Amino acid sequence: MLLKICGITRVEDMLAVGRAGADYAGIILVPRSPRFVPRDRIAELASAAPEAKKVFVVRDMPLDELNALIAEFHPHAVQLHGSETAGYARGVTGAEVWKAFNLNSETVLAEAETFPCATVVADSGGGTGRPCDWTLAARLASVRPILLAGGVTPDNVREAIGRVKPAGIDVSGGVESAPGIKDGKLIQLIAERIHS
Repeated sequence: MLLKICGITRVEDMLAVGRAGADYAGIILVPRSPRFVPRDRIAELASAAPEAKKVFVVRDMPLDELNALIAEFHPHAVQLHGSETAGYARGVTGAEVWKAFNLNSETVLAEAETFPCATVVADSGGGTGRPCDWTLAARLASVRPILLAGGVTPDNVREAIGRVKPAGIDVSGGVESAPGIKDGKLIQLIAERIHS
């Protein structure tokens, strides 16, 4: 079971991600997000836990700008959180492409099943703290690898895994004491529950 801790804004939180053995650390590059990381802090954050693969979270960033970021910082993946098209995804170079979907309807499910990306993130809108539709997520997980996001916490993660059977869990607010401020104990706890 893979684990991604998203919305890392502080070095001490990135270190906690490394200690917990999380597979991925998400760095949000969306200016409107309370977890936004400016470009001049990316290298410092990314280097704090080299064992965790970095995922850059973006929303409707111009493709040439995204590819330049990838060339400069070499993330493992970029997670698209906006209205990016299949053509846009195919134009990303130098990193895996993940796509987040607000999984709330049959129409969205159908798009997520066929979108050209390595991993789908089944979400509820990004940063809402609400679970997505776990029934739809389970159907999606039966046809392709997904990370389950949206409202996952140490308290419900075992139920989420049992019901959805995702390839992994993507958590942000569920391990925070405040937006963008992670709680190292909660990161460790969710890691232990996922792997036990």
